[in-house]
Amino acid sequence: MRTMSFLPRILIFFSGLALASEAGQASYQVKVDLSKVERVSKTTATLQVVVNPLLRRSSAIHARVFRAMKGLEADDLRYVPWLPFPKLAVAELDPPKNGKTYWDFSLIDPMTIDFFEATKGHEPILNFSTIPQWMLQTVKPVLCPPDPDQGTWEYEQGTEFRDQNMEEFGNYYARLVSWYTQGGFSDENGQRHDSGYHYKIRYWEVLNEVDLEHRMTPQQYAACYDAIVSAIRRIQSNMKFIGPALALPSTNPQFFEYFLDHQHHKPGIPLDMISYHFYAVPQPDETPEIQQFTFFQQADHFIDTANYIDSIRQRLSPETGTAINELRCISADDLDQQKPGHVTKRFRTPTGASAVQCLPMFTDA
Repeated sequence: MRTMSFLPRILIFFSGLALASEAGQASYQVKVDLSKVERVSKTTATLQVVVNPLLRRSSAIHARVFRAMKGLEADDLRYVPWLPFPKLAVAELDPPKNGKTYWDFSLIDPMTIDFFEATKGHEPILNFSTIPQWMLQTVKPVLCPPDPDQGTWEYEQGTEFRDQNMEEFGNYYARLVSWYTQGGFSDENGQRHDSGYHYKIRYWEVLNEVDLEHRMTPQQYAACYDAIVSAIRRIQSNMKFIGPALALPSTNPQFFEYFLDHQHHKPGIPLDMISYHFYAVPQPDETPEIQQFTFFQQADHFIDTANYIDSIRQRLSPETGTAINELRCISADDLDQQKPGHVTKRFRTPTGASAVQCLPMFTDA
């Protein structure tokens, strides 16, 4: 059964090293017996692949990226077509009207198929996290840039679905899954769209960072989760599901209290895994020499958060696993990327230090 994963603690062993007191009056011999097994680690380190223009086939680094991805032979790779590039992430940008639908995979397929091919035999996790904006109620229509490579942070708006039963929403995701696993689908008007794809998807993660994107409450998210899971299971009953991919788990314990309570879901809805994220972020005025201490201090706090969340999991749904699937250090400057004209600052590595990026963790036990 897939179970919890935490940031690994780093243990430094000193074997056969004589430790002397400052006064030089006593010395101690430390010996480590590595033959005794206390626990076998079953943690799987993996990575996240976020859709962006540099992954497109026209990119100069496309071939190298996917070649490296294949060469890693990593399990549980998480693939996320995400909000800044709607045309690379949303397969139905316009609502059906006048007997016509607007399904278009022409920009989405190339990267997605390259991902499937690079991860064959390793059962990836998919998360098409961006909801077609027309499905939500807004004061006026929300448009996306005509250039698919132009980023926008304005696409995701609204908190209420135009279809209160969310059947339209759930069926959108069922058709996405069918496109890649069942060879195609029938659209809202009953017209068949054939893809010819029959890839295997082990896990589907339901939306991303819903505490920030669309500012969902636990109640709203549980309803979204149930709608997607119900629709997908009608066409692929053996699919497993992950949620809610929280951005700020330390400030949202009530989210896990609500989501992990089976009484808050429709009968038969599985809670296979929960997921959440952690980014260690320094303050803008911190120098690189100071930032390294901030990273470790925040990481220690995150371990406390993970332990607290896991206590909720064990109490409400012990059969549910945990995926910490965004886990890394970023600069304070990264939080300003939504500002107009923002140019990322070059990071200076402190003398004698090395840059470290943390990876998502999954644990089997």
